[in-house]
Amino acid sequence: MHKSRSILQKIPPLRLAVYLISAALFIAMAVIAVRQGMAGWPEEGPAVVLGNAVLWLVPFVLGPLLRRYIGDSLWLLFAVFAFFASFLGTIMRFYENIWWYDLAMHTVFGYIGCLIGLFFACKLADIYALRPLLIALFCFCVSLMFAALWEVFEFAGDLLLGNNAQGDPVQTVTGELFIPVNDTMEDIICNLAGAVLFLLHYGLHRLSRRSLGFCMFMKDFSIGKKPSPAENIESAAELTNAAEFTSAAELTSTAPQESQYTEEK
Repeated sequence: MHKSRSILQKIPPLRLAVYLISAALFIAMAVIAVRQGMAGWPEEGPAVVLGNAVLWLVPFVLGPLLRRYIGDSLWLLFAVFAFFASFLGTIMRFYENIWWYDLAMHTVFGYIGCLIGLFFACKLADIYALRPLLIALFCFCVSLMFAALWEVFEFAGDLLLGNNAQGDPVQTVTGELFIPVNDTMEDIICNLAGAVLFLLHYGLHRLSRRSLGFCMFMKDFSIGKKPSPAENIESAAELTNAAEFTSAAELTSTAPQESQYTEEK
């Protein structure tokens, strides 16, 4: 008992939260898979249920392997978004029962896509030396790239697996079947709205010169990298200022002693 407590105490809080969420959701998905499998998969297909179950093993498999490159905050973001988008949306049928839920998830995904772009920027370059406009444009483009890739993924799933992620086919007067583009365009527009929210948030961060969460993300996204020249310059400046302050304090404290010694002579 004491050993298990000591092991849990050694795990950082964010990482422990990711492990607990992932373990609980994996057990829940395993129970759902067994129940639906015994019933002949009446609700969701085996690929959807098993895919959602495997999703919660990702932090346990890739987390230790990529610990030097991916911080705990990104894994926690993955777990929280997967819970709302995958478990609640697909398994608990929020997408079907709540008309705005899919639009909300695409909006959030647009913001998260920009955060992933910020992650790549921190890994591939000196984030502190890049111009803010370049960072914003790069994050915006990465978010829209993920939006396009997701729509391609949905189209491939509908075509190969018989899903209806992009909507049910509509029959024309001539008897032809086609799938309207409304669902696809609404998803892309919501993703665009989430990316714009990120740009506003990032712009407020730069203009106000306050963290607003970005300093935490950039620090966590930069793990495994050597300190940037900009960070070294800031550290050197802080050390220089501290040294000058110490020297000035020492001179101030020794000045009265020297004057007293002169008067005594």
